[in-house]
Amino acid sequence: LKLLVYAENLGGSVRRANAAKTLAKQESVDNAKSQKKPGASRDESGEESEEDDAIEAELGLAQEAEAENEKRVLEISEQEIVCNGLIGAFAPLLVRIVGNEGGAFTSEILTQASTLTLCKFMCISRTFCEKHLPLLLTALARAPTQDTTLRANTVVALGDLAFRFPNEVEPYTPRLYACLRDPSTRVRRHTLMVLTHLILNDMVKVKGQVCEIALCLQDEESRIQDMARLLFFELSKRSNNPIYNLLPDIVSQLSEIGIRREEFRSIMSFLLGFITKERQIETLCDKLCQRFPKAKTISQKADLAYCLAQLKINEKCVKSLNDHYKLYSASLFDEDVYKSFTTIVSKAKKASKSPESKQFVADWEARLEEAGQIGAENEAADAKALQAKRRAARRKQKQKTKGKQPAVGKKRSTRSSRAAAALEDAENMENSLLSVQ
Repeated sequence: LKLLVYAENLGGSVRRANAAKTLAKQESVDNAKSQKKPGASRDESGEESEEDDAIEAELGLAQEAEAENEKRVLEISEQEIVCNGLIGAFAPLLVRIVGNEGGAFTSEILTQASTLTLCKFMCISRTFCEKHLPLLLTALARAPTQDTTLRANTVVALGDLAFRFPNEVEPYTPRLYACLRDPSTRVRRHTLMVLTHLILNDMVKVKGQVCEIALCLQDEESRIQDMARLLFFELSKRSNNPIYNLLPDIVSQLSEIGIRREEFRSIMSFLLGFITKERQIETLCDKLCQRFPKAKTISQKADLAYCLAQLKINEKCVKSLNDHYKLYSASLFDEDVYKSFTTIVSKAKKASKSPESKQFVADWEARLEEAGQIGAENEAADAKALQAKRRAARRKQKQKTKGKQPAVGKKRSTRSSRAAAALEDAENMENSLLSVQ
C-alpha cells in the first residue's frame, strides 16, 4: 500500500509540475500580448496567430504527455507492485493460507493476518482484486463463529474494495448485506457502518437489499438502531427521496420474512413518516392497493392495510381506494384489516371539506361495512362447515372401527361352535362304543 501511495503521489507531482509549467507559459504569452500596441500591422497579427497555434500545439503535446504519465503510473500500480514485483512473490502463499483447503492452518492469528494482507494486495491491483474476490468471500462465509475479528476486518476491507473498485465488487453486494444478520454485534455494526458510507457516497446503489437495513431498526443493539435511523434520515433529505421508491419492496419482503407484527409496524411507521408529498402519497396508495391480490396470506394483507392507514390520506387517495375496492373487499372479513380501513375512514372524514366529498366518504364507509359484515358471515359459515366436515369424518371413522369389531367376534363364535360340535360327536362315539362292549 505504501508503494501504491508513493506511485500515486509521484504521478500527482508530475501532473502539478506540468500544470505549473503550462500556466507559466500561458501567462507569459498573455503578458506579451498585452504589451503590444493596438495599431499593429497585418503581418504582426499573422505572426501572433502563428504563435497562438504553436502554443496550442505545445499545450496539446503537454496534455498527451501527462496522460501517458498517468497511464504509466496506473500500469505500475496494476502490474509491477503485486503481480510482478518482489512483494507479489508472497501472493501464492497468502492465497494458500486463506483458502486453507486441507485444513492445515488452524491458527486464528495466522488466518487473520493472511486475510488482512490479501485484502491489502487486492486494494492495489484491479486484476488481482477481481481474481481473488470469490476466495475472500468464501473465507468470510467459512470463518468460525467465535472469530469475530476476522469477519469484522473482512467486512471493512470489502468496503475499501468497493470504494476503490466499485464495478468489480458490485455483483457481490448481497453477500455484504447478508453480514447484517451475523450473530456478532460487532460484525453487524461494522457492516452497517460500511454500507452507510458506501450508500451515502453513491458507491453502492440502494436496491431491494435495503430491507436488511430496515431490520436493523429493531436490532437489539441501540447503536445499530441509531445508525440505521441516521441512514434513512440522510436518504430522505435527497431530492429524489429513494425511500419512496423502496417502500413497496420493503413492505413485501418484510411480510414474506415473517417477522413479528409489532416489529413490522414499528419499522413501517418510521419509514412511512418520510413520505410527505401528496403526489408520492397518492402513488404509494395506488401501489399498495395493487399488491392485495398478490398477497398469499391474510397476515400479509393486514400488513398492507396497516401501511395504508399510516399515510396522510387526502381526497384523491379516497377516490383511489374506492376505485380499487374489488382488490381488497374480500379481505375485510379480517378484524385487523377492517380496523385499518376504519382508521383510513376517520382520516378521510377529517380531510373532507366539501359536502360532496363528505357524502362520498360516507358512501364508501357504507360499502366497507357491508363487505365486512358479509365477509364475516361467510367466514363464520366456512368455519362451521369445516367443523361439521371434521365431525362427520370422525363419526365415519368410529363407525368403521365398530363395524370391524363384530366381524371378528362372529368369526370367533363360528369357530367355537364348530369345536363344540366336534367335541359332542366325539362323546357320542365314545358312548356308543361303551354300549357295544
